[in-house]
Amino acid sequence: MSGTNGRYSMLGIVIVNYRDYGRTERFIREELSRITIPFRLVIADNGGSSEEAAYLQEKTGCTVLALPNHGFAAGCNRAATELLRDLEVDYILFTNTDLHLGSEGIVEALLAKMEENLEIGIIGPAIVGEDGKRQSPEPYMGLWKRYVWMYLSTPFLSKAFKRSIFQLDYSEEAREGFHYRVMGSFFICRAEDWKQVGGMDEGTFLYAEESILSERMVSIGKRTYFLPSVTVVHQHGAVIGANMDRNRASRLRFESDAYFYRKYKGYPAWQVGLVRIIFKLILACRRF
Repeated sequence: MSGTNGRYSMLGIVIVNYRDYGRTERFIREELSRITIPFRLVIADNGGSSEEAAYLQEKTGCTVLALPNHGFAAGCNRAATELLRDLEVDYILFTNTDLHLGSEGIVEALLAKMEENLEIGIIGPAIVGEDGKRQSPEPYMGLWKRYVWMYLSTPFLSKAFKRSIFQLDYSEEAREGFHYRVMGSFFICRAEDWKQVGGMDEGTFLYAEESILSERMVSIGKRTYFLPSVTVVHQHGAVIGANMDRNRASRLRFESDAYFYRKYKGYPAWQVGLVRIIFKLILACRRF
């Protein structure tokens, strides 16, 4: 499958599918068909059967890999490895299927910006929810601040002070340029950079992939760039919400972040363990 513009040799696209064949098929047909540059698409069908993968491949005309569900990062790595067998792939777009390409020429604009600046290792557009609010980019936030002080301070701080100290308006106010991370639902990186950093860290099952990949890019002198002149509309949590309740998602997010903070930010095990206990108590209180 490809577009018609020959400016770039080839764009690789990775989709991780999990029990959502109809949405994936519609996204490819209605959204990816708007991309005007040549591309090759590989779908990691996590947890699907070989029969389901064959059905999706027949419907889309794309390569579909039937994989055991070892998580989002693992699925991305398998699909990217398949893509990179094609030596013409220069860039890789990682995209969810629960979104709409709100701007014309969005992929083309992102690639043009990457070609202007070799320091860019990851680039993402403005990602907004159906309510019009931005979901990306985000600053770095420490473990205690994210999982303890943000929750425990709620009864004691004014909304204005809380928004300031926890940078809750960061995404809305962010301007074009380098930021700590962009949302992983739609971003592009160079194939060579991806290979150099070893892809995603499969130590997480779901969540924290953006922070980890940002850290890996920094290790080779690359950074994460935000381009708000183009927009993606994201139905955040549509797939996860259909397969996982809120508390389970919160626990899974914490464990992925705990892995990130320990391996990439050097937090000692005792601190991570203490925060885990406190956060579990917070979650328990939220049920009542």
